[in-house]
Amino acid sequence: MQEVVKIGTQLRAARERALLTQEELGTQAGVQPLTISRIETDKVEPRYSTIRKLAKALGVEPTELLPKE
Repeated sequence: MQEVVKIGTQLRAARERALLTQEELGTQAGVQPLTISRIETDKVEPRYSTIRKLAKALGVEPTELLPKE
């Protein structure tokens, strides 16, 4: 069974630390702002390729966006 990855809290915190809006992050990462909003509210599970794009745009390692266990 595949694990569900919910990164909403970590993504929002990283975006706010970078002082970016969802629109600005979307432009930098090549991801629609609506998608970022839905990820931050844990309404959708992002693909790993999307996590990598977001992490690169935020200047963090992708693992920093994963839930802490």
